Amino acid sequence: MIILGIVNEDVSGACIVKDNRIVAAASEERFTRIKNDSSWPSQSVEYVLQHQNIGLSSVDYVAYGWSGDFKSGKHLLMFFDRVVEEALNNPSQIETFRKRVEIEISRDAEVHGHFLDFVRKNNLDSKTFYMDHHECHALSAFACSPFESALVLTADGRGDYQSFTVSVFNNSKYEVIHRTSSIDSLGFFYARITALLGFKVNRHEGKITGLAAYGDPSKYLPLMEKMISYKDGRIISHTGPYYRPWLHDPVFSEELVQIIKQAKREDIAAAAQRHLENIVVSMAEYYLKKTGLKHVCMAGGVFANVSLNKKIFDITQVENVFIQPHMSDGGLALGAAAGAAYQLTGKKVQMDSMYLGPEFSDDEISAYINEKEFNISRLQGSDMKIESAVRAIKENKVVGWFQDRMEHGPRALCHRSIMYHCNDKSVNKWLNDRMQRTEFMPFAPATAVELAPKCYKKWQKDQIASYYMTITYDCQEEMIENCPAAVHIDGTARPQVISEESEPTVHKLLLKWYEETGGLSLINTSFNKHEEPIVCSPYNAVQALRENMVDVLIIGSFEVTRK
Repeated sequence: MIILGIVNEDVSGACIVKDNRIVAAASEERFTRIKNDSSWPSQSVEYVLQHQNIGLSSVDYVAYGWSGDFKSGKHLLMFFDRVVEEALNNPSQIETFRKRVEIEISRDAEVHGHFLDFVRKNNLDSKTFYMDHHECHALSAFACSPFESALVLTADGRGDYQSFTVSVFNNSKYEVIHRTSSIDSLGFFYARITALLGFKVNRHEGKITGLAAYGDPSKYLPLMEKMISYKDGRIISHTGPYYRPWLHDPVFSEELVQIIKQAKREDIAAAAQRHLENIVVSMAEYYLKKTGLKHVCMAGGVFANVSLNKKIFDITQVENVFIQPHMSDGGLALGAAAGAAYQLTGKKVQMDSMYLGPEFSDDEISAYINEKEFNISRLQGSDMKIESAVRAIKENKVVGWFQDRMEHGPRALCHRSIMYHCNDKSVNKWLNDRMQRTEFMPFAPATAVELAPKCYKKWQKDQIASYYMTITYDCQEEMIENCPAAVHIDGTARPQVISEESEPTVHKLLLKWYEETGGLSLINTSFNKHEEPIVCSPYNAVQALRENMVDVLIIGSFEVTRK
């Protein structure tokens, strides 16, 4: 059975699940080179079909994870109770509720219309498989996880009139046991803080997470409580001068603007981060206690917040967590295909890795490099690639590493990565400057599985989240001393732990680096400039070398440097 998953909202893309195995996936931004491209994913669809050497006629189902419909059984009582509550306690904001729903109806109709056009044009009406947005997130997390049962949390700005759900999964059965309306959105709350501090909404929320470690949360926690709060297993927003349920809010109250102006931005960030953690952890603890479950799966853009994910893992009752590696709405193509497979077969899907994108042969790569412009060396086999990388990094050269299939999702997982040693703490300034980035979090470390216990407290081999850079760990003293460039000011790091099974060449590279230098990890940051998607093609990688983003490009079987 072949299932094509499609998303065309926020970050559009496509995925194919074949016989309950995820075989190909990509986001449109990688092809168009437009960050967070939400246009119709024509190139992504073309890629995943070509990867399987099939046409649309060979697809059994086309799955879509944003139904765009108000379902009485799912949404009506939730909204009825919430509107009554607001009418009794905050009647001046009833119009805000109405406008929120009105915006969702019009926005979803437009986006959903593009999908319907595609379906009708290709005579796929009988093959369509629609899913509720948040249930799609939940299915994407559980169906790809290693757990037989789990509490599944989803959280984002909004989707199908919801912003947070709690579900119970047990093998082939699941039940949504709590839904939060899009009025009461933690995603909107965090986006407001992002905008108020001068960053781009729906893009730079990670900067707030990094900045938070530099601030004191205590002074402005009361302000955060005035925006949104938790009570008895519910998230409740306080619409008015401090909070409005919009992702892009052109108007902030003068009172709020003045508070933010007078504050240190790191203190605001710290308060927002702490408040987010307090609410989500409270929600998780409440429903863990009710269900008795010990594993937690997470998806939705809020769970791109790696510090929050650590707090959930730290809950006493929790034995293990899994965060969908492409957790945001761009992952809904994978979620739709995987979720449809799970619902149709009653079986979980096989996710071997997130290396699901295009790859390029040496012949294809050689078309973009020439001896007039570059110094080119041929590297025969993985050992020569490893030797080249180790030698270059020893010489304090920045290495662009471009190998095999491109990663799917927001994290570079050592197939489209920039690598450097972790000795130089100033690298976070000068390398970010080279890539035209502004970051408050250090670069992430790539660590061989054998060395992980030396680096991260309480790390265990079965902690799958650590293999996808979706969670932080408190670092061991040895790691703090050995790899200062990869450890945050709060003593944490967000690793990609690499085993021989998951990525044999980079695993061997990391062990070679340790053997020759004693370095416990290497820096792994995404291979892209600020405001650009991660590189996809050889042309993108070679262009980065031309623009001095990297010193050495190890691409396919070639080492390439500027003349």
